Amino acid sequence: IGAMRRVTGAPEAQCPRGVAAPGGFEPTHEPHAPAHIPGMVAMIRRLIDGGHAYVAQGRDGREVLFDVAAMPQYGALSRRKLEEQQAGARVAVEEHKKNPADFVLWKESSASEPGWSGSFFWQGREVEIHGRPGWHIECSVMSAHHLGEVFDIHGGGLDLIFPHHENEIAQSRCAHGRTAMANYWMHNGFLQVEGRKMSKSDGNFVTIHDLLESDRFGGRKWPGQVLRLAMLMTHYREPIDFSQRRLEEAENMLAKWPAGSPSSGPAREVVEALADDLNTVEAIRLLHALAVSGRPEFAASADLMGLRVEERDVGAGLIAEVEAAIASRLALLKGRDFAAADRVRAALLEKGIQLMDYKDPDTGEKATRWEVRR
Repeated sequence: IGAMRRVTGAPEAQCPRGVAAPGGFEPTHEPHAPAHIPGMVAMIRRLIDGGHAYVAQGRDGREVLFDVAAMPQYGALSRRKLEEQQAGARVAVEEHKKNPADFVLWKESSASEPGWSGSFFWQGREVEIHGRPGWHIECSVMSAHHLGEVFDIHGGGLDLIFPHHENEIAQSRCAHGRTAMANYWMHNGFLQVEGRKMSKSDGNFVTIHDLLESDRFGGRKWPGQVLRLAMLMTHYREPIDFSQRRLEEAENMLAKWPAGSPSSGPAREVVEALADDLNTVEAIRLLHALAVSGRPEFAASADLMGLRVEERDVGAGLIAEVEAAIASRLALLKGRDFAAADRVRAALLEKGIQLMDYKDPDTGEKATRWEVRR
């Protein structure tokens, strides 16, 4: 477990800021799979007892496998009929399976692999398998523990519909004797960067933390509200393209919106757009129209979407800080250190300060004025 924590610790530590900055809610629970191993073993035992799983000798040791034929509705989410499924990229071909689509619930570990004690009752006797859970079982166990055997909304990427979510449904329904695992399934499109699918192998893997805290993308940091608006400008089922142009478009739109607190309820048309399969594209279009027309429902409508524009209090301290930064930047420009000057501009923009260069009509020298960008 210590080795796992060394791998997962850094990205997990970045998550709270990555969620909060774009306006996401703090999660109520953040479960770790190893803490739920006893629950996984208990669910697997129930599946065996109910005739939905079996123990078999695999090539690398003993396994507990889910018997997909024991669930007549298997494949309903992905609209795949069991008899039409072919072994291939997502269905491993192994002789010890009753059906090629049968999937691992528990797999025996070698001496060099991580493992936990698992005790299962099979063919009239107790079978001890020191092993580890399969890919899907942890999700069923942790969701049931924190949300209940049936909960409202389950989300994820389109690529998880099959086999991951299909298998979650199968093991959860059969273990609990329910007709559903979740009432609604919402699958988002793939994430793209500048029109290409994001991939570590392509070198275009960018995280929310990178966008917030570094200048890796577009040579600057991006405010959380800009990231949120840029994401909402695409329907969740469509590919979400993070491009510098899209972020700049979102930032420019936010700059045109008035600040203020809600004084009325949200506009009916915005609520109706969101009720239509979370049509944020239409909702943003309507929200922008409310903003430019000055309708009083704008603030409440923006607040509903987590996009409230706050008033900025410009105190003496901020004025002095900005003026000092501008003087430093002008000196850098005079010395032709353009990269350093750009970093000063980007740092001020991150704080909501927009710089505008102009030529002083009296001296002919380059000068800079500034404004707070809402």
